[in-house]
Amino acid sequence: MEKAPERSVEAGTMAETTVTERQAETPAQSRRWFDVVIDFIARYREASIAAVAILLVIYIQLNNSVFLTSPLMSVVLRDTARIGMIAAGVVLVMITAEIDLSVGAIYALAPYLMIRIADDQNVSLWVTAPIAILIGIGIGLVNGFITVKLRIPSLITTLGMFFLLTGITVSYAHSQPIRMLVQSPFNVIFGENRFRPRDSLFSWDGLTGFTPIIWTLAVVLILTLVLARTVFGLHVISTGSNLLAAREIGVRTDRIKIAAFMISGALAAFTGVITATVTGSAAPDTGGSTLTLLAIAAAVIGGTALTGGSGTVIGALIGAFVISCLNNGLVLLGAQATESNIYLGLAILGAMILNVQLDAVRVKRKR
Repeated sequence: MEKAPERSVEAGTMAETTVTERQAETPAQSRRWFDVVIDFIARYREASIAAVAILLVIYIQLNNSVFLTSPLMSVVLRDTARIGMIAAGVVLVMITAEIDLSVGAIYALAPYLMIRIADDQNVSLWVTAPIAILIGIGIGLVNGFITVKLRIPSLITTLGMFFLLTGITVSYAHSQPIRMLVQSPFNVIFGENRFRPRDSLFSWDGLTGFTPIIWTLAVVLILTLVLARTVFGLHVISTGSNLLAAREIGVRTDRIKIAAFMISGALAAFTGVITATVTGSAAPDTGGSTLTLLAIAAAVIGGTALTGGSGTVIGALIGAFVISCLNNGLVLLGAQATESNIYLGLAILGAMILNVQLDAVRVKRKR
């Protein structure tokens, strides 16, 4: 009977110790989960912007249930494809520590030439579309040559090319849009079948409504594999990371930069061809500086560094999706169309701040 209090004291002491241990473990577990999340975000550049995209979609959908409906989402995906494919080419150029401001002008010029040559020479779009893309490649070659061989900063080179091509397109078109003749196989593969109803999303005619995003996903997948699994991709990253060191180990940095410009020009022209096929026309004032800046913004938001050496094509596509959601979704929430630039500017600044902080974390984790 006399030892009962001692057991009570011991039990109380053990209980207090257990509670103290649990209280001590809770912050440690929280810290552990925090480290796991930070490691995941630091390892995968796309993780942070993907989380932002998901939260943005959820927020807009909760405030307006129309957002995820088929008609509006098709517009969002179409804008995502248009911005994302151009941004994919811009990413390659930016990884090499250069910039391409001419993509918007190439986007407008290529489809106009495709349609005009087809009409004037009475040839198939299957012939003129490759010509339009080759013109984009040639413009990229000129951009790269002037930048690399003549030592002109790419900002100046591509800015001058932008104004040059814009002037040529407007003068050649007399500021008038041009209609594209319907050629069914070409339209179905590269655009959409606008002349038959879509009975089901999973029918052939239903799927053609998503042709632009399908082509963009294919391009993004290919470029992602190129950057991650090929020697060319390794040389692109090496050129942007340390130009002198890359030259010392035998990387032909001049050729790498020119190739990046050529790919950027090709994708801008290809995007113009797809867009013209979807809309059935080409206008000389499409694209322009707005599309160029949106593509660069998508690359930056997606995690591509302006200083070169790092970037992700998948991140650029997600960045394009975020921009498209902002441009189309905020209108549903009652925001004025002119206010979208405010949120886009905040998104770019926030993305840059986040990318800088994550780069610091990556460097610290490697040590």
